[in-house]
Amino acid sequence: MQKTYSEVEAEKHFDSNRLWFGRFRTTRSFNKLTKPEKVAAEYITRAFVGLSYKYELRGPRRYTAKSVKHVILDLFPEKIAATNVFFTSVIPVLRRYIVFLGVQHKISNAKTLVNALDSIKPSELLARNKDTSNWDLHKKKGMQILMGYTRDADPKTVSIYEDIYNMGVPLRFCFDFSVNKPPKDIIMLTESLRKRFEQALYEKNK
Repeated sequence: MQKTYSEVEAEKHFDSNRLWFGRFRTTRSFNKLTKPEKVAAEYITRAFVGLSYKYELRGPRRYTAKSVKHVILDLFPEKIAATNVFFTSVIPVLRRYIVFLGVQHKISNAKTLVNALDSIKPSELLARNKDTSNWDLHKKKGMQILMGYTRDADPKTVSIYEDIYNMGVPLRFCFDFSVNKPPKDIIMLTESLRKRFEQALYEKNK
């Protein structure tokens, strides 16, 4: 069992995930996802793989029911800055992806992992994401940019943040405009406005 984190090993896991996800994208199972879920899917799988390795030192063949629940219920809400639409897509996407990896013989305990996913209520994951006390300092900074509280964010700085702290999940996800160039008539997104915007976008794309 590996005892320390390795950037080289992390990149190997990301590379494998890119290859596997490319195949997953061509399946009927992927096509059954909703439009928002399809858009989020690659970022969700990348974040799951990255968090599992960085904080659990686990590759796909070492995933367990316990580690899956820890990554989704604890690490996603703590580390990943993203909209509620993104978080409602996590379980549906990972459920289909795990089944796919089992069929492809990339993991041997797909049924156990799917059962773990099925035991998680989407409302619980969403509630944990909304609870700001669960956010670490990096996520708090990312959410300030995502929600429009940080104006004129430098694109290069945002890109570095996404790669290093957000596991490649773009802060502009599910928004019709770039976080770096908001429309002139948008000053900031309050919590109530953000919820209304996300719901309208979700209804439009489902």
